[in-house]
Amino acid sequence: MIDIEHKRDTDLSADAVWAELRHFDRVLNWVPGGAESTISVEGEGVGAIRDINLVTQGYVQHRLIAFDDEKRMLSYELTAGKPIGMQDYTVVATVTPIDENRCTIRWAGKMTADGTLNEPEVGYALEVALGNMTTGLIGYVKGEVSDFAHQPNENWQLQQGHND
Repeated sequence: MIDIEHKRDTDLSADAVWAELRHFDRVLNWVPGGAESTISVEGEGVGAIRDINLVTQGYVQHRLIAFDDEKRMLSYELTAGKPIGMQDYTVVATVTPIDENRCTIRWAGKMTADGTLNEPEVGYALEVALGNMTTGLIGYVKGEVSDFAHQPNENWQLQQGHND
């Protein structure tokens, strides 16, 4: 298991970013291929499960394990699927104000790769994915089209038939 972190400052207020990020059911608004993918959510708040069928990755399921509006923080874990070759992962997303009109978006977590893959390479792929989520989130909040980075291992799960 390795630690992963991605953070970026943006010229958006923490309130504006958190107003979108806080919704566990809106991730398709700001991930690559989101417009061609599907999501469903069962439950509300901590314990909610989201099932996502990503055109780029295949099936992924997450469980919301922590949520704090005041701290602008949420955390979720992988409960099914192996996106980009991950066996499991847990991430924490936080939005921290820098000042009234700027904030830092931070993703941090732990990840274990599928046993057939190089864990540092899969960790790097997760860092890229979190960067793309950040790019997409910023673009979505600003009403702009996002320019996503190339995603290593993007369709690994689909190629391997690990679409469980």
